[in-house]
Amino acid sequence: MSKTVSTRLENEEIERLNEIVAEEKIDRSALIRKFLLQKMEEYTMRKEAEYYRKGLKSLQEVATAAGVSLYDMMDYVQKEQIRPPNQSEKDLEEEFARGEELFQKIAKAQKKQDS
Repeated sequence: MSKTVSTRLENEEIERLNEIVAEEKIDRSALIRKFLLQKMEEYTMRKEAEYYRKGLKSLQEVATAAGVSLYDMMDYVQKEQIRPPNQSEKDLEEEFARGEELFQKIAKAQKKQDS
């Protein structure tokens, strides 16, 4: 069930919003909702990417927590130039093993679903 949320905007902000509404050919409430949802997703990706940068979570884990695909998260961290801390060879092997295990689970679930 949706609920109404209101906010106050300056006249200049409303004028700019109306310009975008005309360009996009959608109503103002739909545009505001679109912008809000985009910013919420961006916020979540930024927050989760910070765990990746600190080495607390793998890239797959932060993508899952942010509710986006691994590829979208890869694009985001590349665009934002977010790098994980230097990892030892052992850490890399463990992360690779976790990724391989995840792919096996996905493949198994897919086979089950196809049956």
